[in-house]
Amino acid sequence: MSIRILHVLDKISVDSGVSSVVMNYYKSLDHDRILFDFMLNEDVDSETRKYIEDNGSRIYVMPGLKIANTFKYISALKAFYKEHDYKIIHGHVANSAVFYLGLAKNVPYRIIHSHNTKASDVFWKRIRNWILTRFIKLVANRYIACSSAAAEFLFGKRNNAFILNNAIDINKFLFNAEKRKDIRIELGLENEFVVGHVGRFSAQKNHSFLIDLFAGIYEKNKDVRLMMIGDGELFENIVQMAEGKNVKDAVIFMGLKNNAADYMNAMDVLAMPSLFEGLPLAAIEAQASGLPLYLSDRITNDADITNEVFFLPLDKDEWVGALQKVNKKDRAIAGTRVKGSCFDIATQSDALCSYYMGLVSNGL
Repeated sequence: MSIRILHVLDKISVDSGVSSVVMNYYKSLDHDRILFDFMLNEDVDSETRKYIEDNGSRIYVMPGLKIANTFKYISALKAFYKEHDYKIIHGHVANSAVFYLGLAKNVPYRIIHSHNTKASDVFWKRIRNWILTRFIKLVANRYIACSSAAAEFLFGKRNNAFILNNAIDINKFLFNAEKRKDIRIELGLENEFVVGHVGRFSAQKNHSFLIDLFAGIYEKNKDVRLMMIGDGELFENIVQMAEGKNVKDAVIFMGLKNNAADYMNAMDVLAMPSLFEGLPLAAIEAQASGLPLYLSDRITNDADITNEVFFLPLDKDEWVGALQKVNKKDRAIAGTRVKGSCFDIATQSDALCSYYMGLVSNGL
């Protein structure tokens, strides 16, 4: 009989890095032993719902947590816990944990999972989230984080958090020369050098800096292109900025892609000048694809698996210079170095399973 664990997320969507991490684990775990159910604030698309429910899991959609319907959210939680008897809750939304874990008084194991190193990229939300997360140690009794930096951010320097890496299916991202050829033909790329980026269009990802530095590269080399995969609240602003910098025709805005792994084959380097991150999934995916990888020095060094990741300060000239000197490598060989690492879902799903089983052995 499976152990049912309730995972609490905002949503399950291709544009959510947190849900991508959770679903990577969900797909790799033995559902005869461990089964996730999901409490969400947004409903899922029909295809995702069918996949989850066909595996025997359940989806519960709660009211969105906003100031105007706080009492409605609390009431829905109270009703939920009266009707359901979970022994383990694994929460991924830190700012609302005070509610969904605080009201789960009869649940023996209440886990909070830290996925970031900053409360928000919007000032007033940082203040709100900082206040709300002060109560975490009163409502949670187990702690997980995607990196040591993320653990320290949410739980403090002295913490006993279990580090669970943002693991991926390595085989899905290994370099494929045929896919590279096909996609570059599809996009009209012949001999162009392609700088890639994968991420939600939000202030955190620092797309304005990326457009600015790309404009500096393009000024010197008209055979360079910027491929951006993702969507978000700042998408139109970044399109307008590219137009203002006179590089819009050299920027390929791909939007959301379910098959970002395929498009990574067409890139020559991945750039992530983020203002902050817990541990970006795209950085792991890029290394599996054998891509040279340039990250801002605001990102944890834990993201470097291959010892070939370059961390740069957020200085435009330094990035322009670095990206003009990228060395091409045998991507097939580089990608295989990630297999069997602590970011390989094949090994990390066993670690998560052991963690849950350890709780069970403690007396569920």
